[in-house]
Amino acid sequence: MRSTIAVLDDALDRVSALDFAVPNPFVNHGPMACEALDALGFDALIDEWVRRYEASMGKAVQPVTPQWHGDFEWNDLLGNHRLLPEWMGYFDRSIADDGWPLVIEVWVPRLMPGLVAALFHGVIRTAHAVRAIEHADTPARTAELARALGNWAVWFGPGQPVIEAEMVDDAQHAAAEAAADGARCYATAPTIFNLHGITGAMAVQILASHLPPADGAVAVAQLRAEHENLYRDVTRMADDQNIRGWEDSVAVAASESHYPHQIKLVEACYRGFEITGDAGFVVAAKRVTSTGQNEGSHARSHDVTT
Repeated sequence: MRSTIAVLDDALDRVSALDFAVPNPFVNHGPMACEALDALGFDALIDEWVRRYEASMGKAVQPVTPQWHGDFEWNDLLGNHRLLPEWMGYFDRSIADDGWPLVIEVWVPRLMPGLVAALFHGVIRTAHAVRAIEHADTPARTAELARALGNWAVWFGPGQPVIEAEMVDDAQHAAAEAAADGARCYATAPTIFNLHGITGAMAVQILASHLPPADGAVAVAQLRAEHENLYRDVTRMADDQNIRGWEDSVAVAASESHYPHQIKLVEACYRGFEITGDAGFVVAAKRVTSTGQNEGSHARSHDVTT
């Protein structure tokens, strides 16, 4: 029997470099969903999930070595999708030269003003890749992290302005609390936009542990600004005393759905509930598995920048 490390590595080798045909603007959810399945303990289902997913995809661009490295005017190169091969090649080389922890420490703060670009998918994909490589530093996971960061760089577009970031005692917990508020909003208004406010926040929660405290505080401030804008007209779920705890059946339902959004949201909600105990996560997870949110409801996510 193969190890769970080999299972996820094989899946990433097969789906990381896939993409939807241009001009279809969908995001490749394959790597994120596979990593979330692994985190939930459903690695036995990953191969079947990948076989279904890769049948609908085509090959994406491959990394190339850019002319720029070291000190360069990186601000001028963000947000240009034509530079995706160069950005992936840059991060491939940077991870090889400096190690992934330093690359994350340097580049996540630089990219965090574009947190909401492509409906949070830059930060979400990067966070899943970081958690995977943190568990096992393998070539498949290194390649996925470089591709995730490269996509975030080309999707980049400034979101809500952050004037000043207040220090927080625990950026990871603060991000989870923001996700809990998002879950209470999704519980009453289960839209694809409100869904990504949760998974985006729990992505920040993963990355916060790899940032210096000041940069973690800035990440939380950016997250709060995006949530204030995203959820400004949404009524939160009221406290429900009938919620007693997490229900494992929702994770089973998500894993069997073949819908990346269900898998990713349920995994994020499970983690958020473990951290905060907020009932909103339980309700949100049950809601997504009952509404059947899938790729079809995700049209034109690349155009969403605020």
